[in-house]
Amino acid sequence: MSADIAQSLGMASSTASTVRLGSGPRTVLARPDVGAAGHTVQRSDLTSRRVVVDQATLILVEEGRKRIRWSGGECAARPGDALSLHPGEVVDIANTPGRSGTYRALWICWYPELLAAPSARRRPSPRVALHSALGDDFRASFYRAFDSLSERDGLPASITVHRLQEVLLWLGERGFHFPLPAPASLGQQVRRLLATDPSAAWSMEQVAQETATSIPTLRRKLAAEGMAFRDLVQDVRMSHALALLQNTDAPVLHVAMAAGYASASRFSARFRARFGYLPTDIRGQNRGRTTSSFSSHRPPGAI
Repeated sequence: MSADIAQSLGMASSTASTVRLGSGPRTVLARPDVGAAGHTVQRSDLTSRRVVVDQATLILVEEGRKRIRWSGGECAARPGDALSLHPGEVVDIANTPGRSGTYRALWICWYPELLAAPSARRRPSPRVALHSALGDDFRASFYRAFDSLSERDGLPASITVHRLQEVLLWLGERGFHFPLPAPASLGQQVRRLLATDPSAAWSMEQVAQETATSIPTLRRKLAAEGMAFRDLVQDVRMSHALALLQNTDAPVLHVAMAAGYASASRFSARFRARFGYLPTDIRGQNRGRTTSSFSSHRPPGAI
């Protein structure tokens, strides 16, 4: 979930005017150094495992059901509920369509700098939290923040920042606070760098230079965080593709290219190996293949 999604497909902000209403082409709304927002649509009952949350995120479920499992537990959101996710969390996400056969949700995320604003005493909050019984004022604040991330009306960035901070205040009224930004680990720095252009042919030499380190040091520090460079590149590409498939109407071939693949078939094979289902399953083109129920067996590395 990031502003890089919109940039990678070269989508103009003018195409985003109907995102929330769902009556036109979907894209990801984004403002550099402020935040991003999107309209997730999924037409099959699927589970996406080991998804890395890059930025502080709030998801408002509109149709269907969303279940999230993380190292600290599991929770489920129904229409009208919201879920907040701390940056850096790794989660399993199951989206189940509603009666119409579609799962729909809106989400907004904050760039780290916005979380550093002065606040009243911050008490520790769950890394994944369910927010139920949202009032009309809370929801109106969320929608205003969502819409303000589109630049189509020439809204000043300062107003967008104000509206995003208003949502943070509403969360604070409910006793929830995102954590203050912490220094990024080398693995997080590399992930953010790769996410600036998932389609690029990244090399360890290039990344080492960009992170002001040496190749041996880069390899060693990533290993200490349980990562291998090649796997990290692959995961960033697949996570980027998942976000594009859920939050835009781009054809699968375009998504493949945005993730660094010239072949849709090779991309589909890689995507299925990572998530356990095909890219077309998200949009309901292969109905009845699988369900999203969480099983007691977890694949290696899952939480």
